[in-house]
Amino acid sequence: MFKINFFKFLFFLNIFFLSLISLYPGNLIGLIFFGDDTTFPGSDKLHHFLSYLILSVLGSLAYYEIFFYKLLIFLILIGFHLELFQIWIPNRYFEFLDIFANLFGIIVGMYGFKLFKIKYDKI
Repeated sequence: MFKINFFKFLFFLNIFFLSLISLYPGNLIGLIFFGDDTTFPGSDKLHHFLSYLILSVLGSLAYYEIFFYKLLIFLILIGFHLELFQIWIPNRYFEFLDIFANLFGIIVGMYGFKLFKIKYDKI
């Protein structure tokens, strides 16, 4: 029981930080680590992929048994909406390629987890 609650906590904490980073007017990570909050479009596809890969694995660890397809749709909607909201945020840029990187990270994370789980459940 503790393990499942721990993964749920990490999942929602990750959603919170991902939302904070995505909706901050500028580059919050750059501001924290480099003192510069300017952001440039086109340079963050790997970050989008990895962020949503991690988010989807945490979501799968927390909710795989109950809500696989609902979780998949939920994560796709989060990725789409967080990118869409950047249209109205100063110093942020909406990019379709970011949505595809988010989607690719979600699919690789969830289906990779599913294949890993199927493989090791048979042992």
